[in-house]
Amino acid sequence: LSKIIPTEENFLLAYSIQSQNLGAHLSSQDFLEIWCHYDKDCSGYLDFTEAKDFMKDMLKVNSVKVDLNNVQYLDTFFKTFDTDDNGVIEIDEMAAIFPVEERFTNALKQRKRFSKEEFDRLFDAYDTNKSGSLNAKQLPKMIADLNKSSKTNMSDKQVAEISGRLIQMFLNKDIPRTELSLVISSNTPQHGKQFKREMNEKRQSLMS
Repeated sequence: LSKIIPTEENFLLAYSIQSQNLGAHLSSQDFLEIWCHYDKDCSGYLDFTEAKDFMKDMLKVNSVKVDLNNVQYLDTFFKTFDTDDNGVIEIDEMAAIFPVEERFTNALKQRKRFSKEEFDRLFDAYDTNKSGSLNAKQLPKMIADLNKSSKTNMSDKQVAEISGRLIQMFLNKDIPRTELSLVISSNTPQHGKQFKREMNEKRQSLMS
C-alpha cells in the first residue's frame, strides 16, 4: 500500500499502518501531529479547504474507490464529520473517528468551556519567561483562573482532575502553547450563526 500511496501524498498512511499492526490507540501526541498537519493555520478547526486534503487521504487509506475531484462527494463526506453542523470540522469531531487514547478524548470534552481569547490572555500571563510552554506547576493555576474568568463553575476537584489529566497526557513535560490551546480552548462561537453562514458560503463557493 505504501508503494501505491507515497507517504508524502498521504500523511495518514503511516498512522494507519501503525494502528493496524499494533492494534493500539493513537497517543495524544500522534493525533496532534496528524491534526496540525491539516490545520495549517492552527485555528482549532478545519474549513472545507483544509478538510479536503484530510478527506482525500482518509478515502485513500480506506481504499474507497471514488472520484476524489468530485466536490459533491467531498461535501457529503465533510458534512458527515461536521456533526454539530457549524460549517467546520473541529478537533473533537476528528478525534471521534480515530482510535485515540481515552484520556485525550476526555480532555477534549472541556474545550468548549474556554474561549481562545481568554486562553491566550491567561497563557501570556503565566508564560513569564516567554518560552511558549507551561510546566506542571503553572498549568493547574492557569486552569483554575480559566475556570473563574470563564464562569464555568467547575469545582476545585474538577479543576484538579482536568489539570492532572493534561499533565499525564503530555508525560509530565512542559506543554507547548499550540497543543494546549487545541485541547482546552475553542476558537469557534458556540452559538455563531454568522460564523456558520460564512463557513458554509465559503464551502459553496469552492464547490461552484
